[in-house]
Amino acid sequence: MSQTRRARALRTVLAAVAVLGVASTAGVVAAVGGSSLTAAPALANGPLINGGGSSYAAVAIDQWRADVESIYGDNINYNTTSSVIGLNEFAQNQLDFGASEIGYSTGQAAATPSEPYQYLPDVAGATCLMYNLNGITGHKITQLLLNSHLMAEIFTGQIKYWDDPQIKALNGGALLPHTPIAVVWRSDASGDNYLFSQYLAFEQAGIWNPFAKAMGYPIGADAVFPFPQQSNYPKQYNLTGWIGAQGSDIASNDVAAANGAITYVETAYALEHNDPCAYIENASGHFVVPTELNDAVALEDALLLPDLEQKLDGVYTNSQADAYPISAYSYLITQEATETPQKGAVLGQFIEFLACKGQQSAGQLGYSPLPPNLVQDDFNAIDRINGATKAPAKPTASNCANPYIDGETPLPGEPSQEGQGGTTTTTTTVAGSHTGTTTPTGPGSKSSGKGKGKGKSGKKTGKNKNGGGNPNGGSSSVLTGPSTKSGTGGIPGYKLLLAVNGLQGSSGPSGAMLWGALLASLAVLVLPAVLLGRKRRRARPQVLPSRSGGGSS
Repeated sequence: MSQTRRARALRTVLAAVAVLGVASTAGVVAAVGGSSLTAAPALANGPLINGGGSSYAAVAIDQWRADVESIYGDNINYNTTSSVIGLNEFAQNQLDFGASEIGYSTGQAAATPSEPYQYLPDVAGATCLMYNLNGITGHKITQLLLNSHLMAEIFTGQIKYWDDPQIKALNGGALLPHTPIAVVWRSDASGDNYLFSQYLAFEQAGIWNPFAKAMGYPIGADAVFPFPQQSNYPKQYNLTGWIGAQGSDIASNDVAAANGAITYVETAYALEHNDPCAYIENASGHFVVPTELNDAVALEDALLLPDLEQKLDGVYTNSQADAYPISAYSYLITQEATETPQKGAVLGQFIEFLACKGQQSAGQLGYSPLPPNLVQDDFNAIDRINGATKAPAKPTASNCANPYIDGETPLPGEPSQEGQGGTTTTTTTVAGSHTGTTTPTGPGSKSSGKGKGKGKSGKKTGKNKNGGGNPNGGSSSVLTGPSTKSGTGGIPGYKLLLAVNGLQGSSGPSGAMLWGALLASLAVLVLPAVLLGRKRRRARPQVLPSRSGGGSS
């Protein structure tokens, strides 16, 4: 090889290394999301932490435990089962933390812990009415409207076909197919069952409670779906063709595999299967799908009790146009001073991560981030865990990369609270799991404290919001009325890039990510010209090649 060729080859290698170096640097900056969090010490030699329970929050928890293993070397295991199993196993000291959407006070668990324990909000979510339906032309239906009345009749076996006149009327006479409705119900005791039955019992007590009673189950909210164990129930409840499924994974898989199927799962599972969520009518008469924003707006009117358990009456009756009415929080349940210091150190690091940086992925995964007041509750809880490193006194942009705290995403509002959480001690053993019931108070019975929220991003005057993260694949997350708010329909710059790449649900890149991308682009454009440019002996005019083939030499 000649000296000239060797020089050119060397310059090529150097250019490639330079480009890769800048791109890698940009990637690292993007990965940390511009966070100013101080790197926490690695606890790779720390003990294994075992958690388990909720499938509702499992997609987020699995992402977070993978993140902390990659970043800190922490070893955290999570066994996805159900909220009730999580409550039971934590109470029996089989887990270092449980995960659930419901607390011990609901009476759904077989036992309660004998040592002090606490609830920690980990993420906001929503019950999606995930469905799989082809229209009469064979095309997939992606904008289905439902209200609480239709849901109650579908999930009590009183509406059996998709072209039922009531469904057609609500959907503007749409040409829906004469396809049987295959209801997929959770056959295990779960938080999904509890949240869904709580909503139906509140909104449609006259339909839901007689059904539950006829099936031989308690009325109101219950972690066990009232599916009959015998056939001697009123024939108005036609449950033929129903499919029982244990866990959200199986329930969502069953729906994805069967035309005409419908179930109730956290939005993350619909996103995983690329199946739509139905548009649900809220208290203001608008039809909305669960999105990062719509869930957060609805939860402004949640009320957290002194132990931080949630009361959702105000969510159901939230009158804001873009409030998704079947929204809720999920919780971790941990010990306090009785945890070993070694496990407490890992657990505290995990909680601080999920409350802050972990919330950056909430929207993309099908959830909504925790607002600042609940992050503060998590910080307070960390300080009650034996062996955990003391949390910051207050979450700020400099110590918590939560998108609602660092300003990356406008904060719709916060739920109201009646306390700050903390020590909960009981030695009561409930005879049998899910034996307790809650009696619904009926439609319109709002909670005594409604959280109006703080840090609102603007006056809500419109009837329609275009929002990202719509599982239905469209840009609008509210179907009624003219649009008065900009979302993915008129998004500028980087948000348009996210929409094109199917990442509408994300909150957008941080400033560091944008700078990293810019530097990488400049490297690709400039460095090759600088390092690979030839030394010209004399300036030559730029001449277009001749079409006759002579060209310029």
